[in-house]
Amino acid sequence: MIFSLQVQANGDYGDSEQWEHDFPDTCQELFKTKHCNKCQSLMWNHFKNPGQCATAFNFGRDIFEVIKDSGEKPKPYDVTFIKKGLNKYCHEGFHCSQNKVEKIYNNIQKVCKHELSVKLDWSDHPENIKDITSYAAYGTLLTYYTGIPARKALCTKNNHGDFCSFEFIKKLTKWMKKKTNADPKAIITHDLRFVIKGDGKKIRIPKSFFCDPCWRKMAHIYGDYIEDHRLKKSIEKNIWGSSHDLKELYLPHCTYHKRGLGEILKVRSDSKLSERSANPVFGVLSHRMNKFHSLAI
Repeated sequence: MIFSLQVQANGDYGDSEQWEHDFPDTCQELFKTKHCNKCQSLMWNHFKNPGQCATAFNFGRDIFEVIKDSGEKPKPYDVTFIKKGLNKYCHEGFHCSQNKVEKIYNNIQKVCKHELSVKLDWSDHPENIKDITSYAAYGTLLTYYTGIPARKALCTKNNHGDFCSFEFIKKLTKWMKKKTNADPKAIITHDLRFVIKGDGKKIRIPKSFFCDPCWRKMAHIYGDYIEDHRLKKSIEKNIWGSSHDLKELYLPHCTYHKRGLGEILKVRSDSKLSERSANPVFGVLSHRMNKFHSLAI
């Protein structure tokens, strides 16, 4: 997540070679400042040396390596490289203990206390978020906080032996392509609630997607982890409100059709939830898709 957040916060990178060439070489260049503060320096150090607990970063790295090795340029809505990158990532070793990752994300909460007090709109277009430091602080925190459940969720399989994450991405991408008329500039918001077209028009993602069996299998992994390992209350409130709000929004009551995609039986009004920042935790999927699509622009 830090990988995609920082790239999105610093411009649109047309392809993988351009990304490698243009990505900032220093902390000062990344945050556009003469002197990096403690939070910025900490984030920069994590970016330069992410370690295995940074699941979102490492998954993104594997996708780019697959693209680079192929010598091909990705096309919008073609999820081939995501599948190959996911297969590569899930067959690599993963050594990240809860004790180790807790030390990392607790330190981020401490050092970046001010930056993590800023409220951001996770339903907005990333380019509209002007506070790059706070944006990156949330991304860095969530990269490590979700490192263990994200690894498990990305690599969990359905009853047919296929990766649930890829099956969900494939369904969502197919819907997105149809609804946007294959708009290459369209992105998915960090909270997985909207698609924003190149002209700025917002399209709400149907909540029936959150009834998809693969989605629910992954969401339960995140939900259980969040209940067992809490962040500071003030930070949780800025990200998802409460664990109750989180589950009501992303694990609604569903009834299933034979084809596996459900209809929602009970839907809570969004009015109360919209007063809080919606949840970007599950955005590991949307971030990967957004950056993947931007490579082809």
